[in-house]
Amino acid sequence: MKYIAFALSLTLFLAAPLLDAQETKSADFDGNGAVDFTDFLTFAQGFGKSSGQDGFNEKLDLDGNGTIDFSDFLLFVNAFGGSSSPTTPPEEPAPRFLYISDLIGSIQVIDTSTNLLEPNRTIPVSFPRGVAFSDINKRLYVAATDTFHAFTEDGFPEFQLSLEMPVVPGGGFIGRGGFRVVLSPNHQFAYLTEEAGAAVEVFDVSAGESLDIVDIPPTPSGIAISPDGTRLYVGHGSATNVVSVIDTGIPALIDSISVGQTVSRLAISPDGQNLYLNNTRAGRVLNVNISTKAIADSLTLGQANDLGVEIRDIALSADGTRLVVSLSRLFLGFDALGNSVPAFWGGIVVIDTQTWEQTAEIFVGESVASIGLTPDGKTVYVAGVERLDEFATTGNLQVFIVDLENNRTLGTIRGFSLPVAFTFGASKPAIPRLLSPELIIF
Repeated sequence: MKYIAFALSLTLFLAAPLLDAQETKSADFDGNGAVDFTDFLTFAQGFGKSSGQDGFNEKLDLDGNGTIDFSDFLLFVNAFGGSSSPTTPPEEPAPRFLYISDLIGSIQVIDTSTNLLEPNRTIPVSFPRGVAFSDINKRLYVAATDTFHAFTEDGFPEFQLSLEMPVVPGGGFIGRGGFRVVLSPNHQFAYLTEEAGAAVEVFDVSAGESLDIVDIPPTPSGIAISPDGTRLYVGHGSATNVVSVIDTGIPALIDSISVGQTVSRLAISPDGQNLYLNNTRAGRVLNVNISTKAIADSLTLGQANDLGVEIRDIALSADGTRLVVSLSRLFLGFDALGNSVPAFWGGIVVIDTQTWEQTAEIFVGESVASIGLTPDGKTVYVAGVERLDEFATTGNLQVFIVDLENNRTLGTIRGFSLPVAFTFGASKPAIPRLLSPELIIF
């Protein structure tokens, strides 16, 4: 074989400039996008084989005559050094960092390639709540209770804008309660819900200034923006039972959608036709047709014997096919002596938005809260606790990592005080690799 390989190498060198191009099968045998020396070694190993013989590789029979012979070799020589479309498209790079708003006083940063906390990248922020990362501006935007912040991706402050308002004339100031933040499609504008101020504030993040404040019903919480950036949809944490609709071009409150229950989290389909909502304490997820303002679908989660169900958060995959819900349930269980006792279940429910059916239910701990869903919809990070009775004494609050491809919990990351919101530093994340002793594997 080594003599054949040597002869082929020599022929390759001499003949390459003399050959005319013709249509053949791809000579990129390993599918890496280039016809290179690795492909040559593969060809050399199969040279001389015919169909039916052991070791015959059909891919090497470039002219399709049933034998890997000199005519195939000349075709390979002609292709050598060129490129081709890889047989498997390369994956887009994963985001480097996950930013988590830790309410007690910081933005915690996780390296998504290892799922390690990056303490050197921790950003001190007083009472941070909503977070949004801009891949265009390479900035992290943070809605805190009394300040709107912009940081570089490495955590250096870009600007800080006050969200304070007077309590009474001459009586001091109080924060308007920055809660959630979304960005316009071009990332020029940021929109903040302000819980105490009953408003949505509009910021020009390029100029670093506030443009307007839109008054809306009390306790605005969750917010979603239409794909074209013309409409904002706002849920309310109180018993308002409507979703407020804001025209961003004016900007002004122009409409409301009656949904019959309290809504605190929203997501909008990529085509802008459907709005997904959580009825927080009713244990239902709603699908609202935006054009008609009618509830197109409703799905009740939990079990019939549950004493209480709360849908804490929802998130939609980038392609719009998968709605992920964090769910906490209370029901009657039994202790070791057979006595009836309260029992708690916290986990993730996955809904297929095309069929509007639940496709998975994954237990992670006794209580869950906010979630961060990777844009490909494969992995979700979930704030929660394993055991409620240990939370106060052991600092049991953590972030669970859940693999939605295999419907299982991969592990947890500890070191948080109160994680309340998540944003990714890029658009294409990957399933996390669990390589760290800080990860507790179940």
